[in-house]
Parts: sequence; structure tokens; C-alpha cells
Amino acid sequence: MFNSNITGIDTSGSLYRITRERIPRHIKINNNMESKIKTAAADLYFLYYSNMAKLTENRNNDNFLEAAREKMKSYIESQQFKKLKNYSYLNDKISMIYSISFVKALSDEIKKAENSGNGNINDRQVQNIIENALKESEKIGEKARDVNNLLKGNNPGGRLADKRDGTLDNVMDLTDKILKVNNSEKIITMATNLIDILPRFTRVMKNKNNLGELGGYYKTRNVMRAIPREVAMPDEIFYSKLASGFTAREKVINSEGSYYILLDKSGSMYEETKTVWSRSVALALYKLSTLKKRKYYLRFFDNKPHEVLTRPYDVLNNILTVEANKGTCIECAIITAINDLKSNRLVDTNTIIIITDGEDHINKNQLKLLLKKYNIKMISVMINGNNEDLKNISDIYMTASLTNEGAIKLINAAKSF
Repeated sequence: MFNSNITGIDTSGSLYRITRERIPRHIKINNNMESKIKTAAADLYFLYYSNMAKLTENRNNDNFLEAAREKMKSYIESQQFKKLKNYSYLNDKISMIYSISFVKALSDEIKKAENSGNGNINDRQVQNIIENALKESEKIGEKARDVNNLLKGNNPGGRLADKRDGTLDNVMDLTDKILKVNNSEKIITMATNLIDILPRFTRVMKNKNNLGELGGYYKTRNVMRAIPREVAMPDEIFYSKLASGFTAREKVINSEGSYYILLDKSGSMYEETKTVWSRSVALALYKLSTLKKRKYYLRFFDNKPHEVLTRPYDVLNNILTVEANKGTCIECAIITAINDLKSNRLVDTNTIIIITDGEDHINKNQLKLLLKKYNIKMISVMINGNNEDLKNISDIYMTASLTNEGAIKLINAAKSF
């Protein structure tokens, strides 16, 4: 019905038809080949998603779709496709990401060809268009998958992720920004490399009660909470315990407060190495907070503190797009962070991490008292400079080495609290 190039999937059935129409909902097709593009994209989706889908050996009577068949044939035999299929197999979202990326790349290639050929595209150009689109879709898809990995899973604090953050539209929107905004690709690449290291050394600390970290035993009439041996008793003992209480294991609570990141975006932070390093670290600390079930706050500051960010989409969007400008007010930023933590009644140990190249003076005596009063730890990271006042109030003070090793040093310091 749609001149599809695949077998093993009922291309006249509702599943194929729905999939074919889902793809353009996330990216607009602005040319007269919309129907053909949708069919090619749906074919690619099922080649990514299912082992049942196979490319037909029969020639397609449509020149565009025949070119798509020829190029897809060599593509699915490549090592790169086989590698990507490890992620996309039976994964609707990843398969959609790569299919949408293909449509985006295909639309861009068609537009370029039309502009260079007075609106006409010959058969040879079609071959090149599809080949280039498949290559470009890999690049787009890889970045989109990185974005999806950052947005998925639990949110900071151990809360379930909000589905609004990880929608396909949000993933593709952020991916588009990565490809267009200066330094965004470098930020994501460095952050992803740092995040890949995190699970090797990250563990969740536990609150200790007066009986130690493992807690102890207590009495309960709730059979579901009883330890197994308590319910494996003769009837007369079981019913006696039902009245008096079963022995149960005391719960251990995971709770570590929050990470509050203050990120300098003053004009002097515009330099590429400073921007990439500081924002990559902020993303890695975001991921660390999800692993340690800590809340996460991010607030940019220059000559004043800006909006506090907690939602994954907002955090990632601002890290990629906020521009550096204006001056620096370190004291304003720290006082705002302390007030936020105080007003949110986060009584566990909280950690403020400030990353700055500013050397302005602060009221160190006042800030030191406030940090102690509200049980807040302070890590200060200086980029290409020194600030004796920050050193005086900080539990950990370090001069940043703008490398992966320097980032890991900071992350190790953060996880120690």
C-alpha cells in the first residue's frame, strides 16, 4: 500500500500505518516528498526495532524508495548499524529517535539539493541524499540518545522521573540545540564520559540510628513486615504472635540532603575551556545526585543569582543555552543558596558547590556562621584564580584543573559528603 521496502512486518496493518504517521508528529516535513519520506522512515524504524523486519530483494518501482532500499541494504550490513541495534532492539523510543533523526537529515539534504539544482533532483542526487542522510542521522541519533540517557531514570532525590522531561519532543528539541549552540557538543561529550565513570565508585550513604547503620529489630502486627522465620511457626505460636507482635527488621533510610550547584556565568567564564568544563561537571554532578538519591539544585549567577533549576529538562536546557555575561556577585549567590536550603527544611547534610573564576570579597564571618548554623558543607572550585575569602569558609577548596582528571577530583570530593 505504501510501497514499503520491508518484509516480515504487515505493512498494510495498523501497526505500520500508526508508526508511519507518528514520525512526522515530532519533525515537520517541508517538501513534496512527504509520503515517500514517511515510508522510508517507517521502514528504518522497524529495521532498528525488530529482528522480524527484513529488506526486500525486490526492486521498488518508485525511484526515491528504490534508492532508499539500495542504501539501506548496505547500511544495515555495516558494523555501525549492528552496534546501534544493541540499543534500539525492542526499544520504541530509541528506534523512534533514529527514525526521526533520519527524517530531519533527509529533509535537510533534499532542501540543499533543491537549492543547488533549481528545484529539480535527479536519480544520482537521490542516491547521495539518502546516503548522506543515513550518515547524518547516526550523528543526530547518537546525540539524542545521550540526551535521552540524561533525562531518563529517577530524578534527583530518588523521585520517579517526570514523563514530561523525557518526551521525544523534548529529546529532539535539546538535540537540535546541541547541534546548533556553540560548545554544546563538547559539553555533552565530556559530561557523558564523566558519567560513564560514576557507577564504578558511587554508593548511597545511609542514615544511622542509635543501633547502627543496619538498624535493629522491632515489633509489628503487620505480617507482611515480619522476618520469614516469624511466620514459619506452628499455628498456636503464630496466632500468639499475631496478638503480641512479630519481630521485624528495622528499616534503613537513604537520605543525604542535596547538592546545590552555583555556576558562575559572568563574562570572564565565556572562554570555551571554562564553559565546557564547568557545565560538564554540573551535568555529572546532576547524575551523581540521582545515583545517591540526593536532591539537586542548579543556579547560575553573575552580578545576581538567576532562577533555580531542579527539573531535568530545565537543567539540561539551561546548561546548553545560557550565555555568559555581566559581572560577579559570589556572596549574593551563596546567601540565596543558604536561604533556599533553609526554606526547604532540608535538615540532612547539604552541600553547596560553587564553581567560579571570581575573586571578589565576601563577608566570610557571616557566611561561615550561616553555613555552620544550617549544617551546610561548602566546596569551592576556583578556575584560573584564587579567592582567600572562599577558602576561609569552605570545607574543601580547590583550584580547578580543566581536564577529566580535575573533574573526577571534584566529583570525588562531592561524593565524600
